[in-house]
Amino acid sequence: MDNLDKFVDELVEQKGFGQKDPEILQQIKLDLLDRVEDRINAMIMTVLPSAVLEDFEKVLDTGTDEEIQAFVRGHIPDLKERVAFELVSFKSMYLS
Repeated sequence: MDNLDKFVDELVEQKGFGQKDPEILQQIKLDLLDRVEDRINAMIMTVLPSAVLEDFEKVLDTGTDEEIQAFVRGHIPDLKERVAFELVSFKSMYLS
């Protein structure tokens, strides 16, 4: 999560929003964080094999954050690369 927070902070800075009112800036950051997380979650749901979706739903309902992350890493071997791709794509779209 800290990495996503840093990513969002960098986006806000690159977009030139650093001089906004702190309250507005915080709302912009929260909105961006939600959008980035939604994009990553959509990618995960698309890439997870359909055979494990039911198991994943159970882990989402009852598991800890660590268990959820371990499940996803276990079923998406190139997760880091896919997340990196989503972040780069989001950044490109947001800054253009």
